[in-house]
Amino acid sequence: MARKPRKARIDSATEAVAVMLKAAKEIEAPAHAPLESDALPFWDDIIAARAKSEWNGHDLAIASDLANAMAMLVEQRRLLRSEGVTTTGPKGGLTTHPRVSVVHGLHAQIKAARQSLNIHGRAAGEARDIAKRRAQAKEIEDGNPLADEDLLARPTALQ
Repeated sequence: MARKPRKARIDSATEAVAVMLKAAKEIEAPAHAPLESDALPFWDDIIAARAKSEWNGHDLAIASDLANAMAMLVEQRRLLRSEGVTTTGPKGGLTTHPRVSVVHGLHAQIKAARQSLNIHGRAAGEARDIAKRRAQAKEIEDGNPLADEDLLARPTALQ
């Protein structure tokens, strides 16, 4: 049985260059997982939770769904507060508002997506290992010379 290839060491020169190249680009939601306008603040927070170099296409689709679910949760909570958590049932007695189930379902969806993206507690193993790698990647991104000058877009004699 073939072993899964090991992740490159974050402190290697090759990995540092790869991190810089990814960090120089703006991360956008994939076309097949559109982001609603009210979800943009959530998107920004979700993307900031990990180093830019950690994001791949599949993760971005999940992140888009997560941001949309978080925006929907805010709206559903607002409606639930104004409507109340109970409503009158068909026989005149009080019953739980159906929107309560929607809110609970959105919470579960959000929790699962956060775990899938490894931005929730111990979802991906030892938090100290993940945090260490993430901190090193963000440090490289913050000192990225490619972020200040768009060196990637400049034509050079080597191209």
